[in-house]
Amino acid sequence: RGGTVHPALLCERQQCSFDVRALTFLLYGGEEETLRREFVFSLVECDPELRTDNRFYLNQSELYEDSIRKDVKGIQMRKELGLYGKDEEYFLSALNQLLPISRLHNTMFIPMIESQGTSAQREYWLPLARDYKIIGTYAQTELGHGSYIRGLETTATYDVQTQEWVLDSPTLTSTKWWPGGLGKTATHAVVMSQLITNGQRYG
Repeated sequence: RGGTVHPALLCERQQCSFDVRALTFLLYGGEEETLRREFVFSLVECDPELRTDNRFYLNQSELYEDSIRKDVKGIQMRKELGLYGKDEEYFLSALNQLLPISRLHNTMFIPMIESQGTSAQREYWLPLARDYKIIGTYAQTELGHGSYIRGLETTATYDVQTQEWVLDSPTLTSTKWWPGGLGKTATHAVVMSQLITNGQRYG
């Protein structure tokens, strides 16, 4: 982005024995798809507010604020331009940055509701999530167990009287670890835990 190619690399590329553009089309699903991908990438590359070459010179707080700013700008652009599905994937790839809102919200939080939520849950939560009225993350990994699902210690116990779920991480090793964005950006989370109802554990 805005850089120059080293002469030696340029020389090697010019001497290759195959059509570079044809290979590009092959790798990205054909000419039409490649051109679409390049168009979406250009939207990011031509916008000075979305530049990513500055991130190597920022401290942690500055990087977080910079990422939030770019994420919000990107969400607004995608909504205005109608970039969904593959176009949204291309847009996020072009940003090439850890995005506090979009990444886990779109790749884990929403898909989990879509695939594992009840009809009522999907009807209620998906419009809120897709319109970014809530920001979600995915809390699975625990300090003592990594992503070993059967070993998770966090429990979700159904309280029949209040008709509520009571979440509990009873030990240090059951601490949810690495739930991207949780506590800093996210307002909601899908929490993986051991299910308990009527005193019986269901895993």
